[in-house]
Amino acid sequence: MGGQVQAAIQPRGLEEIKAVQFASSRVITAGQPSAEQFPRLKASGVDLVINLIPAGNASGLANEAELVAAAGMSYAHIGVDWNAPSNEDLARFLAVMDANQDKDVLIHCAANYRASAFYYLYLLHTGASDSDTLQRKAMAPWGDLEEGFKTYPQWHKLIEEAKRAR
Repeated sequence: MGGQVQAAIQPRGLEEIKAVQFASSRVITAGQPSAEQFPRLKASGVDLVINLIPAGNASGLANEAELVAAAGMSYAHIGVDWNAPSNEDLARFLAVMDANQDKDVLIHCAANYRASAFYYLYLLHTGASDSDTLQRKAMAPWGDLEEGFKTYPQWHKLIEEAKRAR
């Protein structure tokens, strides 16, 4: 980031986005924004939208790439299968985040479960010290993590594998 001053995302007006979480001054995680919310995201300072919903999923917007471009933002699509999240999906996500460290980013999925889990793993990837507090804060949309991991063991497995690989 070589001395560049980063613009911070302005959260005002974004509170109505589904399951929105202002993770840091440059990262928002959320559920699926509506078509009308993309211009507001741009006006709030978002430069890049990362969509983790698989193509063709009923929870997503078929024309999201066009909506994001029309609003003046960059777009990355990494379709993560809820039932089978993979290390390859995570690697692609981390590569996009690493390549865009100078950008203010919205990471979203349908309900902010995929997005918040991947953001948590990004924090670890960038050197954050792991703790229950960090995980619970980053993955707050999940609510009770212990219960969530029992219900969705595929996500617990992915997270534990990623932590061991660090």
